[in-house]
Amino acid sequence: MRRRVAALACVAATVTGLVSTQPALRAETAAATSALVPLAPCRLFDSRHDGGATVPANHTTTITTAGRCGVPDGAIALVLSVTITSPARAGFISVWPSGSPRPNTSVVNVEVGETRTNGAIVATGADGSVSASASTSAHLVVDVTGAFVHTESARAGRFVAMSPTRLLDTRTSGARPAAGTTVRVPLPAGVPSDATALALTIATSDTSGAGYFSAYGAATPRPESSLLNSDGGRQVRAAGQIVAAGPEGIDVYSQRGEHLIIDVTGWFTGASAPPSNDGLFVAAAPTRLLDTRSDREAGGIFPGGTITFDPSAFAGGPVAAIAANWTMTDTRAGGYLSAYPARSTRPVAATVNSDRRRQSVAQFGIVASSNLGVAMFSSSGTEVVIDATGWFTGSPIAATETSDPPNTPRPDTARRVLLVGDSTLAGVRWYGSARHALAGSDFVLDAESCRRLVGTSCSGREGRRPPNAVQTIAATEGVLDTVVIMTGYNDWHASFRTAVDQVIAAARSKGATRVIWLTYREGTAYQNPTGGTPQDEGFRIQNQILRDVVAIGLVPELVIADYDAYTRGTNGWFTSDGVHFTIAGAYGTADYLSRSVASLYGEPCAAPWSAGGMLDSPCPSPDGHAPVADPVGLHAGNAADVHCYEIGVWRQLACRVDPKLHLS
Repeated sequence: MRRRVAALACVAATVTGLVSTQPALRAETAAATSALVPLAPCRLFDSRHDGGATVPANHTTTITTAGRCGVPDGAIALVLSVTITSPARAGFISVWPSGSPRPNTSVVNVEVGETRTNGAIVATGADGSVSASASTSAHLVVDVTGAFVHTESARAGRFVAMSPTRLLDTRTSGARPAAGTTVRVPLPAGVPSDATALALTIATSDTSGAGYFSAYGAATPRPESSLLNSDGGRQVRAAGQIVAAGPEGIDVYSQRGEHLIIDVTGWFTGASAPPSNDGLFVAAAPTRLLDTRSDREAGGIFPGGTITFDPSAFAGGPVAAIAANWTMTDTRAGGYLSAYPARSTRPVAATVNSDRRRQSVAQFGIVASSNLGVAMFSSSGTEVVIDATGWFTGSPIAATETSDPPNTPRPDTARRVLLVGDSTLAGVRWYGSARHALAGSDFVLDAESCRRLVGTSCSGREGRRPPNAVQTIAATEGVLDTVVIMTGYNDWHASFRTAVDQVIAAARSKGATRVIWLTYREGTAYQNPTGGTPQDEGFRIQNQILRDVVAIGLVPELVIADYDAYTRGTNGWFTSDGVHFTIAGAYGTADYLSRSVASLYGEPCAAPWSAGGMLDSPCPSPDGHAPVADPVGLHAGNAADVHCYEIGVWRQLACRVDPKLHLS
């Protein structure tokens, strides 16, 4: 994912393409249509039972259902509520049909110490069981709330999609339900009294502490299970689920007494409905349909933007609705995602909710499709991952709008990008006006001569030993989105691979989801002050190590910017040693960095390629483009600029023409 954490890595599974290739379900399941049989919520598995130990990371737990919790014989899919609690680190849980390989999809994503719950529809294996595995050691709890049973036509148990509608929001009155009380939510208008279940998103906001919610048919006994959990104050939490309904609707129990927001996306028919084969569920192997982190053509969603996708390819034909886990990841801020039929009126309802920047959060939801697919709107900007487990038969609704709102790229000036450099990148700092070419993000420039990646730095021309790159990253205040590395010219190639790991770890600890590493200039006259291996050979080795690390795929944050290749066609950017900047090189490199970041995020270039030209949107990678011909003129720079150093430990400012940085 060119981004944080493999497998929503720290929070989603590794992706190789837009549509994952998954093993087919057993033949009788793959093509079978089915109807819902609601069940009273019942616990199938709880690793906490009798003081049990947490389930080890990546351990597969098989959960049997035959003869348990009222699950009908021959059920081909189950409606589950899956909870992960006490995780040792950030991670995710996958649930899939037993007997099949573990998929690259997730049901719940969690941070260290959190408790998270989400719904899911999961096909069963040949023996009626499902398997579960988490990427981190944690306690797992699995409840069943319904089952799908094969039928070619049915009265009861067929899904009828609705335009997503808000049924309840206690925030509008300002009054929270009292702790330990139940809120009754009537059936939506137009839904018959014998409807068997509702497809809901249940959310809470601005929590006061740890607590949980249960949802169940109105006037029925409250189950010993939870549908939604909070584990602290000032949180936004939500979960999608299919909840059994009674003639009076559903009851929602709030253990702590928190705000309650409920949206509905559809309902399941009762015995009074005519027989039909519309609205039946077709279970499928868990499949990743979309991951905007790896599919740059799809692109992430910018604040207030909308993208669409077509689920018909997954189903092999038109679908009425898709059942999926919808994940927001790398969120730009707290906000929400609304999924709805493409080119229809966007509803005032949320499919997924987040409460902070750079979060990964998943919610189950059944979303209707139009004949043009499904649209997704983001209030605050996010990447999106869609893991589908099946679809509902019937005709998609007709699109009513001429277009969906655009997904307009724009620079995110709130994004913090730390530039870590040695005396090469320090040229941008020494030529102070060259920083004008750094645009489109909040760039933090920290570059000093003789800096090393790890270990003790050498003494530079500023008269001091700077902290190394790892120390510099750790000492930077606040959260970082991206770290750019242009240092290593003073390191030993023999320890370079270890240094890469340490730099990546330091960037992760600051929240960075990208580490852009500039390749080292080859074929130059520069000599490492420490001597040893001819430095040009060392730079070639270091560049190859970077490419090998990316090829292995175990460091998804790492992005190579091929600065070496880009600058081969430059004229007058470097001094006689081939690595230090002239004033043109300072402006040109700052321009290159701005373009590299904009391209990575799919945003417009911060400047045209030549004065008076048009801005490219999205910005192409500069690695596939000729270098800017006149970077000083493009950015209205001063060609007679001098260097300004901060000398010694007291950092006294000294400005002069430095003969070391003259062209030969």
